[in-house]
Amino acid sequence: MSEDSGAALPPYVLDVSVLAAVARADAGVTGLLMELDARGHSLVIPVLAMTGASLDARSADGDVALRGLERLESVLIAPLRDAEQAAALATVAARTGLDPWDAHVAAVADAAICPILTLNAAKWRAHAAALDEPLHVIEIADPGEAPGSAEPEQ
Repeated sequence: MSEDSGAALPPYVLDVSVLAAVARADAGVTGLLMELDARGHSLVIPVLAMTGASLDARSADGDVALRGLERLESVLIAPLRDAEQAAALATVAARTGLDPWDAHVAAVADAAICPILTLNAAKWRAHAAALDEPLHVIEIADPGEAPGSAEPEQ
């Protein structure tokens, strides 16, 4: 699909692995997000995923990098609005076994029918079966890895 086709691509929901990479100053991941933003591709950041990434990085520079994502034109922060959303999040966490940060990602992706952008698709496949609808996952390949050099999935 070309960008001129007029069809809007669904937003990507960023998971903790992607946000933690930004917080750890991973230039490849950060550059990819900036490129997506420059192309106008919407990115959704669940607020609890941002919390998990901040906990993972535990640095002032990491927190600054995460706050910088909010300034991108195409970024939408997905908060927990109310008790109903909190209860829905608890249901997703209980059904999938995901921690609260990843459960928020799954809940947002499931509700909005948007793919999850991740560095670890295997984790999502392991938990997605517990949900009524399938989760769609897009894995960011290791930019330092030669094409075709990855181990095949078993």
